[in-house]
Amino acid sequence: MKISEAKYNTIFIDKFSANETQFHSEFARIIKEYGYSEEIKIDFYKTAFKQIIKSYDEFANKNEFNYNYIANMYNIFIDALIVDNISTRDIELDLAEFISKKPSSFLNSDAFIPDNKYYNQNTKYGRKKAREQAMRNYQNGSPKYRAEQDNIKLWVTIIVLIFVAVFYWLKSKLEG
Repeated sequence: MKISEAKYNTIFIDKFSANETQFHSEFARIIKEYGYSEEIKIDFYKTAFKQIIKSYDEFANKNEFNYNYIANMYNIFIDALIVDNISTRDIELDLAEFISKKPSSFLNSDAFIPDNKYYNQNTKYGRKKAREQAMRNYQNGSPKYRAEQDNIKLWVTIIVLIFVAVFYWLKSKLEG
């Protein structure tokens, strides 16, 4: 069994965003230290993959996109190992453990987190971007988020109508 170093270099550097210099120097160090064999290369690639996953792991719980990205990385690496007829049992067990730790907030449709980037309201650009952000948040929001926003709009409208009614009532009392 001869595995392609170029294939794994492409996977690690292009798809997993590994540091190219560090990756190649570490590979050269391992080969120099332990010799050049297919088993050593396989162990190196599996260990490198686990290290990359460990570095991404802190981002997995931030949002569902990061979680799915990491799960996809597992699948890409497992598929590459299967093509080369390499045992994937340990990586599949890691994937199963990763999936079992999926945050429940990703399963809950009410777990929407809106964008809250600050834009300067004193500029035309800032007002435009803030308006677009608010529209995007509302359109992509969960039903609970939309209900909260609709409730806020309703109360603001009621308060404005009360002020207008009081203003015209006072105006009519002062004129009459």
